[in-house]
Amino acid sequence: MKDGIRKVMLKKRMSLEKDMYDRYSYLIRTNILKYIENRKFKSIAMYYPFRKEVDLLNLIDLLKDKDILFPKIKGKDMYFVKISSFDEFEKGKYGIMEPVGEIYNKIIDIFLIPGIAFDERLFRLGYGGGYYDRYFSKYKKGLLIGTAFDFQILKDVPTYNHDIKMDVIITEKRIIKGDNL
Repeated sequence: MKDGIRKVMLKKRMSLEKDMYDRYSYLIRTNILKYIENRKFKSIAMYYPFRKEVDLLNLIDLLKDKDILFPKIKGKDMYFVKISSFDEFEKGKYGIMEPVGEIYNKIIDIFLIPGIAFDERLFRLGYGGGYYDRYFSKYKKGLLIGTAFDFQILKDVPTYNHDIKMDVIITEKRIIKGDNL
């Protein structure tokens, strides 16, 4: 069932026209900035967009006073690396751009997390590798913000016990908050 949803949602995301993709990504970045503007945080983890995931890269210039981190895959594990420029990336596992550098060993305050689909209960459906689920089962969680285009929000996605739940999901149209926020 998860694979069927992945296939349909990925096809839908990949079919987004460039102007809509850019516009929706801009609106999502704007909603993220509004949501986090009054929060005290020192570090924020994001991702390099792959297969038309929401493009958050412009946030790097707007959050220069923060530690900006990107995920890196090593074997079955994922960890985060601080970056200061776009020169610090190389193509990694699965063809996704990854940071070059040392593991960030401090607590990460905010995570911006991509997904293929999310549901109204704040669960995430990723590519199926389990990297985020494994990471958050080992390390202290900061604020988990799922980023998605509004069409990626489903009523319900299939979940397992180990699947992590977002605290918030931000789309171009809305902010879906958990009960604790």
